[in-house]
Amino acid sequence: MFGASRHTDNPINWSFAIGRMFDIRIKLHLFFLIFAGLYIIQYAVEGQIFFGLGVTVILFSIVLLHEFGHCFGARYAGGEADEILLWPLGGLAYTRPPHTAGGHLVTTLAGPLVNVVICGATATSLIIGDPDHALAAVPWNPFEPVFIGSLLNPWFWVSEVFRISYILLLFNLVPMYPLDGGRVVQEVLWFKLGYRRSSMIACTTGMVGAIGLGCIAFFAKDNAFLLLGVAVFGYLTCWRQKMMLRAGEMETTSEFGYDFSQGYTSLGRSIGADDPPRRPSWFARRRQAKEERRRQREAEREAANERKLDELLDKVHRDGLHSLTAAERRFLEEASAKRR
Repeated sequence: MFGASRHTDNPINWSFAIGRMFDIRIKLHLFFLIFAGLYIIQYAVEGQIFFGLGVTVILFSIVLLHEFGHCFGARYAGGEADEILLWPLGGLAYTRPPHTAGGHLVTTLAGPLVNVVICGATATSLIIGDPDHALAAVPWNPFEPVFIGSLLNPWFWVSEVFRISYILLLFNLVPMYPLDGGRVVQEVLWFKLGYRRSSMIACTTGMVGAIGLGCIAFFAKDNAFLLLGVAVFGYLTCWRQKMMLRAGEMETTSEFGYDFSQGYTSLGRSIGADDPPRRPSWFARRRQAKEERRRQREAEREAANERKLDELLDKVHRDGLHSLTAAERRFLEEASAKRR
């Protein structure tokens, strides 16, 4: 059963849930399975099926972790995140960060930060594992031909994890909207220019960048179709966002079936009236519990002050105002000032 039955006429919604972690539903797009299968078949024809399987698993895992980074970033900023969709062009995290430059910036940067951590951990492992070569053991140029003659060597796979995460990091940081790099540019401009103007600038530069990427795709020997797909997706996303901004529609779904005015490279989901109510996330429940404890402490403090005030008023009535100490007089004056 597909994840969004009321939108099954839209191919981008042909996905199904494969699990839930941290109150975040993980969905897999049907096209992702098709492309992954074709990728593995391609390597199988070349006699490298195990390499193809390994790279597919690594890519799937890193993209998923990257999207979890965006989700946790949105929650840390005080927003919400409840779903991740993995599809042929990468991952889409359904985030709803606070509609502020800072909230969106934290959400955006949290994704690439995951790749930085992965690259740092694997690079450190490679250096420690091969001290004779030290930094030379790390594949700093991720586009060099990969030697695949030692698939049983665990260090080869550590190197592959670094290489794939490194490529995804560099690609996501390209300042082309709606990639993470383009989002960062828009969010930094947001601080000074406001949301609408910064978004218009980011969309215009993103459309130009998408055209450039499309031209590169025609001359690329490897992954040309993927680059072209990202270029088309990026151009249509920017164009739709500009139309929404000009029309003053900040939360309208696009022809892709998603709201591109929220979120980052990931897409904010438009909530319909017939969507079932969702259980609050762990972060939301934690904030709610913390707020309830704060209100309870405040109520207890107010009750204690009321009791103390009553005692002081009884003392004044019984022994006169001169019987109060300096601290009791100050407390009485402050309490009286609050009630004025």
